[in-house]
Amino acid sequence: MTLAGIRVLITRSADQNGELADLVRRAGGVPVLFPTIRLVPPDDCGPLDREIGRLSSFDWALFTSANAARFFCDRSARLGLVNWPATLRVASVGPGTSRELESRGVPVHLTAKRHTAEGLAGALAAEGIAGKRFLLPSAEEGRDALRESIRKEGGQVVSVVAYRNGLAEKDEDAAAEIVADPPEVCTFASPSAFRNLFALLGEENAREMLGRTRIAVIGEVTARAVRERDFRVDIEPETYTLKAMVDAIDASLAQGR
Repeated sequence: MTLAGIRVLITRSADQNGELADLVRRAGGVPVLFPTIRLVPPDDCGPLDREIGRLSSFDWALFTSANAARFFCDRSARLGLVNWPATLRVASVGPGTSRELESRGVPVHLTAKRHTAEGLAGALAAEGIAGKRFLLPSAEEGRDALRESIRKEGGQVVSVVAYRNGLAEKDEDAAAEIVADPPEVCTFASPSAFRNLFALLGEENAREMLGRTRIAVIGEVTARAVRERDFRVDIEPETYTLKAMVDAIDASLAQGR
């Protein structure tokens, strides 16, 4: 196993870092848990509540992450929405997101075979987009690719923030450890996860630490946030899944060795 003994920094929220940690362990690596974000509802739930209230006006509800599905379903339940409109179809970016929806009693009519926004756009195109209305609950910093694809095909898309990435509470001991002895690989699955590292460690410490490691990211938006601070993205899987990230880390290290 190429990751044997390799320490991998995991910056996902404390309630969501288990899956990536397990994948790293199965590949022989050593997960280093340092959450930089915590997932929280939007500052203003008004727009989200409004779209939930007119769910029947949409042909499709689109979910590009399990987090979006979880927060949207939780808010819907809090507002008393038990049964979703029978006319509404639900599409998911991948199996993890579909499982989240189905575990909450929401049937998924379409799951993209390529687990990216582009893959979901392609799957929707095969179903027909022109003249249809799409609801897209997403993170505060969601990508524009899916929205743009739908609009180009003649569909109407309404985007609404379902959750945002807040700053995690700092673990002082873990912070001191990763600054003194940086893990070989640092992973980031969102722009906030990367930017919050600087808030938690301090600008100088974060730059010093990141200068001595490899940076692995999921998604173009995250990669852009890394490059905007003048760091190089060393590892970026084509498919936006945690398994693809670990496989890409493994391949990169194997090539390096």
